[in-house]
Amino acid sequence: MKKRIGIALVLALALILCLGTAVFADDPTDVNVDWDGTGAVGVNVDTGDTLAGVLTAGEGISGSYSARDSNNNPYNYGVDNFSAYLNASVVNGVIDAGSFRADSYSPMYGPAGQSSWSIVEVAGGTASMAYRTTTNYASMSDASYGFQLPGGHNIVVDATYYEIDRGIEDGRGNSGWVYGEGSGTATLDSMVSAASGGWSLTFGRGGGSFTDANYTATGNGYFEAVGMGNNSITFNGMGMSSGGGSLSVVANFVNSFSIADYSLTAN
Repeated sequence: MKKRIGIALVLALALILCLGTAVFADDPTDVNVDWDGTGAVGVNVDTGDTLAGVLTAGEGISGSYSARDSNNNPYNYGVDNFSAYLNASVVNGVIDAGSFRADSYSPMYGPAGQSSWSIVEVAGGTASMAYRTTTNYASMSDASYGFQLPGGHNIVVDATYYEIDRGIEDGRGNSGWVYGEGSGTATLDSMVSAASGGWSLTFGRGGGSFTDANYTATGNGYFEAVGMGNNSITFNGMGMSSGGGSLSVVANFVNSFSIADYSLTAN
């Protein structure tokens, strides 16, 4: 198994320690940041219920990051709705975004501790990435419908060397992620993923949206899709399942590679 580039919890904590924190006030609050130039940009938010942020650096960087804490406390559960959206591009550099759900209405929905991440790094080329995440008293959901890049993609690369990493975990031992590296072009679609402290984790499917979980590459490279579950893992588009543990789809490819549906469910 290839080593993942990073995980969202590490990202969130690193951003808070190194870049300072935007702590939301009691009123509904929006944070919007735009950038276009060279160098590095770091944005992070701490709502008390969710930690989220993005770090990007490169020879050319452009993009926008928006976050909203509704401060609405639905049903008086003590947890506010949160959403964040990133759309960014980089030349010879990295885009690293993530979110950590720090609070939950545990009597009904189990513990908090869910995290998701989306990371791309390129050398000798360009990359674009769209990442949207939401949290509330019940769950974390990365629903991308209406928030993808042109063509319906979440990550697009064209580079001499690239690495792609996107995933979600529920803090209870269930997770799903994809990792790819290579030379050439690649596109990753990931319409929606969801995790909570009380029910099955879904990666690339569910959340009221149709499944859009494919990966296409030209050139040479490596790809893996991995599910980890306490009781079961099912790759929904391939008719492959197992009991608890780890289940993977791995490819070392030359010239081209495509997988139409890597989506999975783990519990």
